[in-house]
Amino acid sequence: MTETVHCKLVAVRNGIYTVYVFEKDNKEFIMCTKLPNWGVYNIKTGDTGFLTYEEVLAGNSYFDRDTGETKTYQFDNVYFKDFVKDNEIIKDEIIL
Repeated sequence: MTETVHCKLVAVRNGIYTVYVFEKDNKEFIMCTKLPNWGVYNIKTGDTGFLTYEEVLAGNSYFDRDTGETKTYQFDNVYFKDFVKDNEIIKDEIIL
């Protein structure tokens, strides 16, 4: 299941698999893992914006684009997909 929520980054553990902890507006927390091949994101603690993440369950299948094969998740996890900072959102402007 993929979900997008508004939140604030409160903690980061860097490594091959970077782990982020976000605090949602309702004060709940989401801990998610960014896979090593999932692009470069310049996020620092305190940044607010919209997080897209995916919850997966062991046994679910996914398509591996590198091998072209369908594989099975071995573990439950929450995966980081994208983050759009509040200050990156451009508001529509009407020019007369």
